[in-house]
This record gives sequence, C-alpha cells and structure tokens, in this order.
Amino acid sequence: MEFLISAGADVNQQSYNGLTPLMVAVWQQNVESVKLLLKSKSNVNLCNDQGMTALHWASMKANPELISLLLAAGASVKHRNIYGDTPLHLLTYFTNTTAQDIEATIEMLLVAGADLEARNNPGNTPFLLSIFLDTLEITRALVNADCSLHVSNDYSQNALHLAAERASLEVLQYLSVLDLSGVNPYQEDSFGDTPFDDFVGLSHATHDWECSGARKPSLAEQKTFVELCQGVRDQALQNDIQYVERILDAFQEQNVAVAREHLAVLVEKEKRWERENLVSWYRALDKRIQHAEWELATEDIEGHLLDLQEELATPVWEIPSKYGYLWEFDDGESVSEEVSESEDRSETLYDSDQQVVHEDDAQAA
Repeated sequence: MEFLISAGADVNQQSYNGLTPLMVAVWQQNVESVKLLLKSKSNVNLCNDQGMTALHWASMKANPELISLLLAAGASVKHRNIYGDTPLHLLTYFTNTTAQDIEATIEMLLVAGADLEARNNPGNTPFLLSIFLDTLEITRALVNADCSLHVSNDYSQNALHLAAERASLEVLQYLSVLDLSGVNPYQEDSFGDTPFDDFVGLSHATHDWECSGARKPSLAEQKTFVELCQGVRDQALQNDIQYVERILDAFQEQNVAVAREHLAVLVEKEKRWERENLVSWYRALDKRIQHAEWELATEDIEGHLLDLQEELATPVWEIPSKYGYLWEFDDGESVSEEVSESEDRSETLYDSDQQVVHEDDAQAA
C-alpha cells in the first residue's frame, strides 16, 4: 500500500458502492493501514452509497484504537447514514467484542459530542435499537451511560414493545432489574397494540411468517416477560395508589391546595401517557375540589382507588389482550389461548432498521 501511495494512487478513490480504502482498512481492523491512509490525507468523512463513514464501520467493530485514530483525524460523530443512524447507532450492529471495548467506544463517542438520545429514521435511539437487535452487552453499556429508558419511537413503541417482539431471555432478565417506572405498559403502538398485545400475538403464532421477523417466545421467555410487564404495571399502579391516598387524606382535612397538588401529578403523568380519558376524569375531580364538593369528590376518588387496587390484585395474564389470553397454571406451564381475531402484521415496521452490512461489501473496493 505504501508503494502504491508513493506512486500516486488516490487514497480517496471509491468503489462502485462508495467504499474507500480507509473504510475497508477499518472494517478489516488493520490499524497500520488506517494510520498510513490517514497520514496520506485520506478523507475521514467520505461516505459510501449507504451514507456510512469510516467511523460508522469502526463503531460497528467497537474498536477503541481505530475510533481514537479517526476522531483525532476529524471524523464526525453526528454524521448519519441513509437510515438516519449515527455511529453510536451502528455500535448495536454486528458487534462481537468485549464489554470493556463497548463501554470505551460509547465513552469516546460521547466525549466527542455524540448524542446518546439521537433518533434514526424510525425514531429509535441507540437504546431502543439495542433492544430491537437483542444485543445485551450494548443495552447494558448504554444504560450505564445513563441513556433514557422512557423513550418511544415514531411507531409509538417503547422499550416494552420492542422487548415483547425481539428480546431474548437474557435481555428480558436484564430489563427486569431496571427502573422502568416511567415506561407506559398500556401504550398502544401504530397498530393499536400494547406491549402485552404484541407478546400474546407472537405467542399465538404457528408459523414464522406470522411473526414478521420477530421471535416466537419460548416458555422461559413467556414467564420472564410476564414478570417484567407485571412489574412495570404494578409499580405504576402503586405510585398512583399512593397519590390517590394522599388526595383522600387532603379531602379529610378539606385542604384544597394539597389535594390539587397531588392531583396535578396524576394529571401530568396521564398527559405523558396520552390517556385522555383519565386526564379528563382527574380534571373533573379537580373542579369538585375547587368548588369544595368534598362528599362527591370523596365518593369519586374512593371508587377510583378501589379500581386501582382491583387491577393491582389481578395478574396481567388474567386481563384479555387484543389477541386473547396467556394463562399460567399451577404446574408452571404457560399456554396461549387461540382466538379468532387476527390482524395482518406482515409488514414490518423496521425495514430501515434491518439493514444488513456484509463483510463482502467492505472487501469489494
């Protein structure tokens, strides 16, 4: 290579698909070639026909040494490929490396100005994408870097939706120990499905094509997801119950300010969760408080408290999903109850997140 460069070879010449010698050297993790190409004024921010720069490729390999060289040469951490992926997003693809290298890669990219909450074309942050791609070590490293756990993508899917469709047992177990209290377990995606709807629908699948690229959960995954989903739901219900009980205490003292203060917390949460029926109900209750209708307000809030307590006492698998029930019997086995309702879910939401990058592409230059 050194001889060719000295003879006048163009270090920035691109192949039919836009690959440069630098990109190929990075993909092959040839550190000496990368150093030589950078020394020879290789353009570090050129991109191929998919908008991929050398830093995208280096991030996929999670190679701190290569990333350090590229950043020192002026590589952009904010450049997006045609799918809207930043180099930090690309860390979630095809990585086969150590947890230490993954954490070092994230730290280097963040120090260089990468956005931990950047969204690609479908609206996935690196955290959401790591769940979609079922990459446990990357999910763990992003959480350790303090990413937001409460985000949703452009299809109104949150971490629970993606876990229902894609997460392996190991990822489900890891998510179960996180504080997901801000994640809405009732949230409906663009298909009108909650996370549990998605999960039960996949459990009903009898053919791979019915899963639209998702996985049919194993028995162990069924049990773990049910525990995860119930844990998130129960924590949300317990928080609501706590505030409702505080409101009742304020009613007994006929303390308007305190009652409205606690009620405002519930209103804001339901606004974030886009549950307009509860927002309207809480606002109607607020009107009663303002007019000192204590008896009526107390009757309303006590009934609401009973509803919350009843839901808390009901296991999630005993509540019908859009696609039927997932029962757990005394012997510990789980089965899905088939229902007649079916929906065409053959179109995947994630065409742009199913980008496949082959090593052959990098070798084609």
